[in-house]
Amino acid sequence: MSGAPIPVWVVAGPLGSGKTTALTQLVATKSIAENWVVLLNEFTDAGIDALTVASAATGPFDVRLVPGGCLCCAGEADFRRNLNELVTTTRPDRILVEPSGLGHPAGIIDELLAHQAAGRISLELIIGLMTAEDLGKVDDDEIARAVAEIADVLLLSKSDLASPEDHAAFAQFAATLFPAKRGSGSWHHGESVCAWLSFAGAGESPRSLVPRSPLHDAERHRHEEHPHRHLGDVIAIGPGAERRLIEVLQRQGARWIFDRSYEFSEARLMAALLADTEANRAIERFKAVVRVGEDEWVLLQRVGAHLQASPTSWRRDHRLEVQNLPGTPLDLSHWDALWMRCRSTR
Repeated sequence: MSGAPIPVWVVAGPLGSGKTTALTQLVATKSIAENWVVLLNEFTDAGIDALTVASAATGPFDVRLVPGGCLCCAGEADFRRNLNELVTTTRPDRILVEPSGLGHPAGIIDELLAHQAAGRISLELIIGLMTAEDLGKVDDDEIARAVAEIADVLLLSKSDLASPEDHAAFAQFAATLFPAKRGSGSWHHGESVCAWLSFAGAGESPRSLVPRSPLHDAERHRHEEHPHRHLGDVIAIGPGAERRLIEVLQRQGARWIFDRSYEFSEARLMAALLADTEANRAIERFKAVVRVGEDEWVLLQRVGAHLQASPTSWRRDHRLEVQNLPGTPLDLSHWDALWMRCRSTR
């Protein structure tokens, strides 16, 4: 293999969320000089969505249909074969992936990130779509929840059919997600989803909640320079591990990001965070997403003295945040050492 990593976009969402419409809009922006390939997962091999997407493209392109309803199980071998051929032989200018609305997207993202770690692709952006109906059942629908967790940008699709209450509920839901989205907002077929491509970029930190514009960037910089908020320098604390100190409203906190190749022990983390220590008594807020098994990721949240663990579909990297009570200094060396002690040894 030679050449730069191939950029990849993913459009995910439950059935009927507007994935094919969004994908068609993205393909329509293609330069006539570029060769793009779309990996499209459908329940059957009829290829109706594939024809819709293909009709929007100009210049060299290919739409590869992977039937079976779920790329990570029924269509896994076909998806893997197509992806391997693309990154080693065809090497298009860009790859777009649309998982079926019936399938869990985490396995697909794992496969893509493995190729990214090998330097073959760059997973620039995962766009997650959900309708107001999907939002209403997100606590019970595994696919809708997974899409929300795994997306870099989360959009309330078919927003022209949503009520003001739906929009407010979506904004509230998006704000509760951890890690924070790079962007979130509303979209419908009469608007261009391409505005959200401004949030593309592999491995970037969360940004803000609307597409960028000169006015928005000016406001963002003004906010970052607010005297009550200070972001420290990003400090490397080990291979593929970094930390940043954050001071806001008389509070000290920090966030740590570890490369996804790390693995943590859930038992060690839980024991360390529940121990009666001075550092733990100073915590006002704690959240983390970490890998605790080969394919097992969990969201850890501390509420008061209670620590909750639940499955998560986040896959990009490990993220941990500690925020102390007002006026209580954060012992960075303590937390740096604790995370290293809680790594899995298996």
